[in-house]
Amino acid sequence: MIYLIKVNNVVFLLKIIYLLKNYFKNISMKEKLSKILCISLFSIGSGVMGQNKLKVSLDAGYTYSILKSDLSNLIDSRYRGRYGFGVNLSGEYMIWKSLFVSTGISFQQKNYKFERTGNRDGWYTNYHNDFLSFPLLIGGYILNNPHESEGVWIKVAGGMYTDYWLSMKREGRYPVFNELQEDGTFNYTEVSDTYDFKENENQINRLGYGLTGQAQLGYSLKNFDIYGSYNYQYGLSDINKENAKNHKSTLQSYMISLGVSYKFK
Repeated sequence: MIYLIKVNNVVFLLKIIYLLKNYFKNISMKEKLSKILCISLFSIGSGVMGQNKLKVSLDAGYTYSILKSDLSNLIDSRYRGRYGFGVNLSGEYMIWKSLFVSTGISFQQKNYKFERTGNRDGWYTNYHNDFLSFPLLIGGYILNNPHESEGVWIKVAGGMYTDYWLSMKREGRYPVFNELQEDGTFNYTEVSDTYDFKENENQINRLGYGLTGQAQLGYSLKNFDIYGSYNYQYGLSDINKENAKNHKSTLQSYMISLGVSYKFK
């Protein structure tokens, strides 16, 4: 009987995620941001006021991100993933049996690398990107419920997120074309800079959105939980304002972290 309840919870969760995806797909970016933020604030406020088995969590860990883009017009080129750092602050409260809603704010580094290969090997740009992310998830406990008992628990969740691009720093190594060597190669120079979002000469979208998923394994004590977390973000928005549809560039990011939670009862 307990197993059937857990299965039904997961099926219900998947249906909610599907409905959210279709709903947000048909509204503008500004509407997406405002609606997600309003729902997030409402969720936190409701949970705090009612203290309906509210849990506040803080975790930190490593991120790994990569830019997915069509480079068919650039020979001997590719994007590679790079590691970064992230911190998540979230609030969760139970809505029905073992189901919960969760929202919060995250600081994440979504770093990646562009490099040339083949005859152009040695030419690259490292991108260091800082983001603020605002997730909205619905999920369920599939093994125990830390609000009701102590011990090991497992939970899964999924939903939508929106993020804001705080800053971009670039550092790279590039050929000096007016310094051709006798063997046909070029000298290289190293350059670094900080992207100016006010000028925004590359027409980058600072607001983005996508799908997010989460899985956590933890241990519940009386009022505290300790846990390990895996988060995945699948970007749906193009980071460039003027890209053609067949040249869309999106960010995908993973995060593994350790954290602690406090339960209000």
